[in-house]
Amino acid sequence: MRPLLVIIGSAALSVLLTGCLTVSQYKFSFDFQTGEVRREYYDIASKPAPDEKDYSIEKDWAALKQLAEEKKAEFDPDVVEDISRELFAEGSVLSGRKLHKIKCPKCFPSKAAILSYLHEKDWRFELVHDEVMLILPAGKKVVSTNGQSVATAGNSVIVWPRESSKFEYVVSEPFSGGTSLLPYYLKQRAGPK
Repeated sequence: MRPLLVIIGSAALSVLLTGCLTVSQYKFSFDFQTGEVRREYYDIASKPAPDEKDYSIEKDWAALKQLAEEKKAEFDPDVVEDISRELFAEGSVLSGRKLHKIKCPKCFPSKAAILSYLHEKDWRFELVHDEVMLILPAGKKVVSTNGQSVATAGNSVIVWPRESSKFEYVVSEPFSGGTSLLPYYLKQRAGPK
């Protein structure tokens, strides 16, 4: 698994120092006209990695806070501007949001190229007959999208028509579950007693 910030960065949340940060859903949107990129992670939780002996939810919470507060650019700052990152309570779960802005969307050779740049390598974007196609990594299922979704027993695919300028989807994460980090967030937000 890959480190979270990608809140917080890409769609997979993963092993960090100790334990494993997970989410139940990942939401992505990109507006080609404005260059705005929005990523949301729903139901952030912690659970021990399969072979971990020194698991600590407190260490996972500290690592998540550090990632959310970190000012290190995730992408080349000449290409993508980091706008904001935040953790927030959403109903009874902890969620995270990260906003970016692509400085020159039209400088990329295609919309698929922009989307590929913004995702991990296992998220496969292709340009097929001038339509953008996303072939999701194994285990991820489409919850909603503004494109057309096709699911088979082994694959989930989203296709956006040529004229699309907004690309949105929500996917479920296969390795979700664990102990919610919401109580740690609420305790920090309440401040010292």
